[in-house]
Amino acid sequence: MNGERLSQLIDSWRDDELTVEQAEELNQLLRESEEARQTFAAESQMHGLLHCAAAEDAVERVADIPAATIENGRRVLRDRSSSLWLTLMSTIAAVLVIAVGIQWWQLLPGPTPVAMITSSENAAWESALPTMPGSQLPPGILSLRSGVATIRFDSGAEVVVEAPAELELVSAMRAKLLTGAAVIDVPESAIGFIVETPDGYAIDYGTRFAVRVDEQENRSDFEIIEGEIGLHHIGSEDEIRLMGEGKSATVSEHSIQIVNREEQEGTVSRTENVIRVGAKGRTGSTLRRDQKRHKFIKREVLSVKHTVKEKWDHQSFFAFDVAEIDFARVESARLRLNLVPSTLGLASRLPKINRFGIYGLTNREKDDWEFGGTWDESPGIEDGILLGTFEIARSQQRGTFGIENRELLDFIKENRERPITLILVRQTTQIEGVGAGLTHLFASDVHPEAVGPMLEFTVRDSKTVHDRAN
Repeated sequence: MNGERLSQLIDSWRDDELTVEQAEELNQLLRESEEARQTFAAESQMHGLLHCAAAEDAVERVADIPAATIENGRRVLRDRSSSLWLTLMSTIAAVLVIAVGIQWWQLLPGPTPVAMITSSENAAWESALPTMPGSQLPPGILSLRSGVATIRFDSGAEVVVEAPAELELVSAMRAKLLTGAAVIDVPESAIGFIVETPDGYAIDYGTRFAVRVDEQENRSDFEIIEGEIGLHHIGSEDEIRLMGEGKSATVSEHSIQIVNREEQEGTVSRTENVIRVGAKGRTGSTLRRDQKRHKFIKREVLSVKHTVKEKWDHQSFFAFDVAEIDFARVESARLRLNLVPSTLGLASRLPKINRFGIYGLTNREKDDWEFGGTWDESPGIEDGILLGTFEIARSQQRGTFGIENRELLDFIKENRERPITLILVRQTTQIEGVGAGLTHLFASDVHPEAVGPMLEFTVRDSKTVHDRAN
């Protein structure tokens, strides 16, 4: 038994400053050590704690102890020479442990809330913490199995979590994303907010950024939406700064790798580089009901929808100029699309999982398509070949999706002399009946918040990274 530690815990209890963790520690000591119970009983008697309200019933059980015996015990306790008195007080302590210990939590303050769930979008949880919107959240782990939820920390930081994800609430100024994806918005009041991942952490300097933890690839991807973060690698203690929209980096077990970067102080060595190519305004959508397209087709989003009757179908397309890419150095190609919230229709009228297809345009007569064209004038699946598919749960309203495969890279290489047009469609339909099914929306390159369609080419190691997204 650590006598000094026991004395500290008793002093904290006497002063009503005992935390939950300290209360558990003290209870454990009393359960395991006879000497600890004797000391606790003696200290309690010396400070008059036998008359505390929470132990009133227990005290009544020993109230028949003669006053002379108590007084004699005080004298004996001073010179620590009477085993009889210690035995007596040990008995009292045992009674107190039983009568008071099980009620101790009522005398101690509960865990201090650090955050609150402000919204829940088709969310399903597996969590010991409360999960209703408006719930005050103490430190702990939230496990979101489906949907999207927004957590506002008491510091003012806001975290939008996308399932499947696990988020650990550490304090009002700290969280840890264990798995999944999130968007973090940090106001001035929460500058310095920290987001941990398994192999690193970001310190926010008043910004908005996204992070995704990929368990299968053992990496975390950080991307700046606006502002600045300091990114730290736990293993190597390397640190970099990410500043400006679109700048991103990957943190793995061994290193930090900047993905979309200009040369900047603090970069670390890396083994791969990424060239990013944006659409530069060449994006568009079309609606099969041509007379309605001016009402439903918006330049800032790419809309896709498929129904059994097809009359309300939407499809989208976008083009990339890759003429300056040195494909001799390219190892892989990825198309990235950012899903944005849609209020056009009901997600409940969709299947749980929706499949989307990416086609490469091969009909050269459609190369010169324009935004606002009719259905027949615009590129469609009959004008190209299927390059790949991806899936989105109906409850998801945000996220990054796309394809990365050999078919995409080969198609781009074979057609690189001209702008590459890719066509986006939804292959799955909706549940027919009353109420329109959801129209999925993805960001175009003029969307006010999210990044538009992007081709990302991984190239062999080089000292120079080209960013052609703008």
